[in-house]
Amino acid sequence: MKNKIIYNYIGKVLIAFSILMLFPMIICLIKKESLIPFFIPFLISLLIGVLLNLIKIENKTLYAKDGFIIVSLSWIVISLISALPFYISHYSGYIDGVFEAVSGLTTTGASIFKDVTILPKSLLFWRSYMHFIGGMGVLTFVMAVIPLSRKDKSMHVLNAEMPGNNVAKIVPSTKKMLLYLYALYLSLSLLEIFFLMIGKVSLFDSLLITMSTVSTGGLTFLNDSIASYSSYVKLIVALFMFLSGVNFNIYLLLVMKKNKAILKSEELKVYILLFIFSIIFIFINISNLYPDKTTAIISSIFHVSSIMTSTGFSVGDINVYPTICRVFLLFLMVVSACAGSTCGGFKISRLILCYKRIKRDILKIIHPNSVQIIKYEGKRVDDTLIDSNSTFLFLYTILLIIITLIVSIDGYSFEITLNAVFSTFSNTGLCFEISNFSIFSGFSKIVMSLGMLLGRLEIFPIVVLFSELKKNI
Repeated sequence: MKNKIIYNYIGKVLIAFSILMLFPMIICLIKKESLIPFFIPFLISLLIGVLLNLIKIENKTLYAKDGFIIVSLSWIVISLISALPFYISHYSGYIDGVFEAVSGLTTTGASIFKDVTILPKSLLFWRSYMHFIGGMGVLTFVMAVIPLSRKDKSMHVLNAEMPGNNVAKIVPSTKKMLLYLYALYLSLSLLEIFFLMIGKVSLFDSLLITMSTVSTGGLTFLNDSIASYSSYVKLIVALFMFLSGVNFNIYLLLVMKKNKAILKSEELKVYILLFIFSIIFIFINISNLYPDKTTAIISSIFHVSSIMTSTGFSVGDINVYPTICRVFLLFLMVVSACAGSTCGGFKISRLILCYKRIKRDILKIIHPNSVQIIKYEGKRVDDTLIDSNSTFLFLYTILLIIITLIVSIDGYSFEITLNAVFSTFSNTGLCFEISNFSIFSGFSKIVMSLGMLLGRLEIFPIVVLFSELKKNI
């Protein structure tokens, strides 16, 4: 990590983050709450950012490795700063605050608070606002405003923070692409706020629900999540969770009127079919648990949408679901939605590539002399990408096992341990056996926080960072 551009760009990120922290401070003024919990981290972020930004860059060349390191370090530093409002306001210890902050920024939605209604409005806003920032990524915000380097090398950072996103193939300019993405992100948000307010939800509540929905986050300001709202509100939230799970490339293609390209999207087809099948499957198995079919279908639609998009909202106790439903939902939790969306998890695109590789390998055994080509979205897939996909699957599985083993030291049941690790690593946050994560030890919370970062950044950036740290020790 000798390249000074890494530290310089982290400085830019921290300056941008300090600007973003002005919004919860405005909420403090409106709600007449103390500014101190937010002013101190704002000042820390700004000062460190300015100092790092003063570093003179001699070599402006940015490599793929540097992009991974910038993203990893930025997310870790931002998480540590984001924990301060909880700690300074005395609503949590620092480790608990870090867990809550990482959960917010990675759009996981797991919480350490037993009763969120005791939190001041500014902290409730901060939890949902962290989702909103993390949904697209604070680095993408910086890149949309500040050019990182010449010759579009900033794509290395974008690819590290938004893995699987190939928007550059649709919009050649990185900056224009990011502005389009944010325009879409904000448009979805404004639409949801509008529809929620039609359902008689207050502006402030609509804002918080929306920031947690379009980011597929899941933290709420009520202990029962979305359960106390009307059927209309539940269906609107379910709809926007589903829309947020779509690859944002699809929306760009829609705006550009490239309907044929949308119809050719394998990922979108699988996403929609899996979504419909999952709703039918869950409904058939839970319909006898509810007094009427309408409640059962709303519960099925909502929870499938919530878990499949790694959001984590709920409209009731899913622990009453039959075992087969909970196992199936755990599968959806891991797979998640589309690449290029705000969701966590393994992603449908990778699942499709895994299936096609298995199919190709089987055909090779049957017909050894045949040439088997893997195509995805109508284009030939390079063997390098196939190998990378297999490596990701291997690392994903190994890390799940390692984190589960570490968290199991706390001595909780197999079900609680497994569900907690799966819900954090997949960035879903909704856990089958527990309502909050305060029961775990500080060490387990740190490990699961790392798991959330690994899940959000899709492993490779964090692995590259630790590899570089090991080299420099």
